[in-house]
Amino acid sequence: MVVVLPSIEFEVGPAEAHSLDRLAGWTLASVNARVWLTEESGGQDVWLLAGDRHVISGAGRVVVESWPQTGALADRPARIRLAPPATSCARQWRWPKFALGAATAMPAG
Repeated sequence: MVVVLPSIEFEVGPAEAHSLDRLAGWTLASVNARVWLTEESGGQDVWLLAGDRHVISGAGRVVVESWPQTGALADRPARIRLAPPATSCARQWRWPKFALGAATAMPAG
């Protein structure tokens, strides 16, 4: 038997940013392109290539942007996959809140 974790996939177009909330412990993966993300409250900037993953450490807001590409890939949106922590599949969990469209700047610090 194969147990497949639930996941969410969405696309971030060139020059777009998406803001996500309540993702502590979730895994964010870049499916097909380069992406940049940062976590609120002292999180580090993270750059992912296609196939790379990052586990979100804080419970605050996360901003995800498509990392500009060149040539034929310049207009291709980045596909992002979010998966909840494996341990949360044994108990009830909620989908994260999405703020689609341009994200507002996060305060430094």
